[in-house]
Amino acid sequence: MLDLLIRNGWVVDGSGSARFRADVGVEGDRITDVGLLEGAKARRTIDAAGHVVTPGFVDMHSHADMTLPVLPTADSLMCQGITTAVVGQCGATPAPLRDETRAQVVAMMQSGTVPLPYDKWSTFGSFLDTLREIGVSLNVVPLVGLATVRSAVMAFSAQPANAEQVARMQAEVSEAMDAGAIGVSTGLIYPPGSYAGTEELVAVTRPAGERGGFYFSHIRGEGDTLLEAVSEAIHVGRETGAAVQISHYKAAGRENWSKSPHGLALIDQARAEGLDVTADMYPYLAGGVALVAVLPEWAQEGGKVAIRERLADPTARQKMTADMQTSGFFRIAEWDKVLLATEKKPEYEGRTVAELADAAKKSCFDWVFDTLLELDLDVAIVLFMMSEDNRRQELRHPAMMIGTDGAGIAIGGPLAKGLTHPRTYGTFPMVLGRYVRELGVVSLEEAVWKMTGFPAQKLRWRDRGLIRKGYRADLVVVNPNTVADLATYQAPHHYPAGIPHVIVNGVPVIRDGSHTQARPGRIL
Repeated sequence: MLDLLIRNGWVVDGSGSARFRADVGVEGDRITDVGLLEGAKARRTIDAAGHVVTPGFVDMHSHADMTLPVLPTADSLMCQGITTAVVGQCGATPAPLRDETRAQVVAMMQSGTVPLPYDKWSTFGSFLDTLREIGVSLNVVPLVGLATVRSAVMAFSAQPANAEQVARMQAEVSEAMDAGAIGVSTGLIYPPGSYAGTEELVAVTRPAGERGGFYFSHIRGEGDTLLEAVSEAIHVGRETGAAVQISHYKAAGRENWSKSPHGLALIDQARAEGLDVTADMYPYLAGGVALVAVLPEWAQEGGKVAIRERLADPTARQKMTADMQTSGFFRIAEWDKVLLATEKKPEYEGRTVAELADAAKKSCFDWVFDTLLELDLDVAIVLFMMSEDNRRQELRHPAMMIGTDGAGIAIGGPLAKGLTHPRTYGTFPMVLGRYVRELGVVSLEEAVWKMTGFPAQKLRWRDRGLIRKGYRADLVVVNPNTVADLATYQAPHHYPAGIPHVIVNGVPVIRDGSHTQARPGRIL
């Protein structure tokens, strides 16, 4: 007898091939049968009439490692069909932590919204052990963040790493890889990651490349320097042998929109050269980031205490104001397109910086500096900066996959406080509902390939990512006629429609649209 039988559905198997009518049988954590299973009996049956059955979705860019220790059920990810998340992105991971820099690093990473129990781990391996001990609902594929590695060794120094410091960082990467990391990640617009030069990145990534690992990069620029930044990521892969994943690809800022196809062409050229270079994206026109990231790099050196001192210094504020208008991450943005998202000041939520500054009778720059001081740097923003035409072309690109750039939160409890980017709840449903059903940008089969089979191929899995006999039973049941992202920028805490069932390693985690609280996920 089967443990689970999914009947009467149309199978979209993750390979990109046309859907076909079939039932899917599961025993334990494996798919045992795919076909018309008339007469088959099972302990549990799902009637998938009017639905498609797909492999579990793979979130290629997740920050769930920053929430799983306090919300191991990862509700906002599970409800959109994600059965596996590649975590440890943008250079920031909860580990490794070293005794001599631990307090500084934790102070910078710790959030009032999501206070992690950092006392439970120090090494990367002990962090993964913590996840195994508590159990998690989805599969976790871990990266180790090079910003965390650098700050563990060098605190928040902007100086180039010397030979001894590079060797210590390489040792940390090697230890993390041996403990279960599949590679490294960078966040090169954020200090301290941005303080690392290209050759430092090559050196510290080399242990990952030597082990056949990966280099996931939030590249050094997504606006003015997009093309140079894509080229740098490719260079790191070429020099180290690491497979490259360019994170949340975009051309940010109206004056940079024309650069998107040229960045994609660089990826094409690298692939034609034989390099393993791919990318991921989320299907929204706005990004999300910490407000402190708008400050110039020099203003962020030294960690939280040093940043606060500069924000309170009139001379430093004048220099920051001048620099932010001529260079850096925020030059491309517009204050009337920057929304505040912070539960610490509910009256700020969903309002723009321009609006709030005007009400306070301050310049936008002074308002930002004052607010960072007031809220101890713990402020998030959503900023509109992408082109819809580009988003469609990027989604069609053959090297493109999907990632939420979100954590695992829930519509109730402490993690439901404040606004968040709707991608946290709706990335995969947005692709399937808007870009497949409504706009026809890609077919259902192609979208599912980008969410399942393609990531599995990239990550070199042999038994996940497709609906095949003998493969792991990570499965999603989707109604293609109703699937939709219900989260909005003003009211993001809504689960999507049209995804009634999600199975992880053969265990129902979402059943009839509700979380079962099961935790069958594994560290892959």
